[in-house]
Amino acid sequence: MNTKRMAGIAVVALLVLFPLVYLFFKSSSAAPVNDPAPVAGAARQNDISALENLVKSDPSFDNLVNLSMAYINRQMPGKSIDHLKKAISINPQSAVAYNNLGVAYTMLQQYQNGIDACSHALQIDTSFQLARNNLKWASDEKSKVLAALAGQEKTPADKRDVAFYTAQGLNYFKIGEYGKSIETWNKIFELDVKNVTALNNIGTAFMMKNQVEDAIALFKKAIDLEPGNQLAKNNLAWALDEKAKAGK
Repeated sequence: MNTKRMAGIAVVALLVLFPLVYLFFKSSSAAPVNDPAPVAGAARQNDISALENLVKSDPSFDNLVNLSMAYINRQMPGKSIDHLKKAISINPQSAVAYNNLGVAYTMLQQYQNGIDACSHALQIDTSFQLARNNLKWASDEKSKVLAALAGQEKTPADKRDVAFYTAQGLNYFKIGEYGKSIETWNKIFELDVKNVTALNNIGTAFMMKNQVEDAIALFKKAIDLEPGNQLAKNNLAWALDEKAKAGK
């Protein structure tokens, strides 16, 4: 997942503050520590340019996780996702990588994904307290969304306007109910047939369901309706990139 994915939902500020103690790293050969492991050469933990260069020259587990942590610490969790997934592909039994993936997802308000990642970390290491803390964090946030959805369900039909369906669909998105978010956002077209935000949001939900072709069609439609919409352009580039990766 990259910055394009972060921009995929047009109606929410995706970043939230979180206690830095929740982020944890340890080298595969080092003893557990509460601070990031040192990186090679002159690169420091939050020197993103240096870390990016390290990953390009040596995409090792440690370098991928260090770069992902730097993105998270700079409030750019969306850029950390792909790097953490690559780290997990190198070491599928890394509770640390799954924990940090859970942190990134929860910062992005993708709470069910955060719950799943932190739960996986605890399956690997049942004593990992930071993962347990993060699981509670994501679960608490999901509970808030469920409470909001329960309140939205009580909204009278004549009060359900574009803003209502936009917010309700976003709540479904946050808890991983992508099908329901698509169904909800589609109702917007009954009120505004050319709503570009809805097209972008539905396309993003399709991306989360790996329905890339459907997403591409919607992003293209959004650009046709609003040629200057940078969000739609970013999303289309993201979708085309994912399509190209899948074709390899």
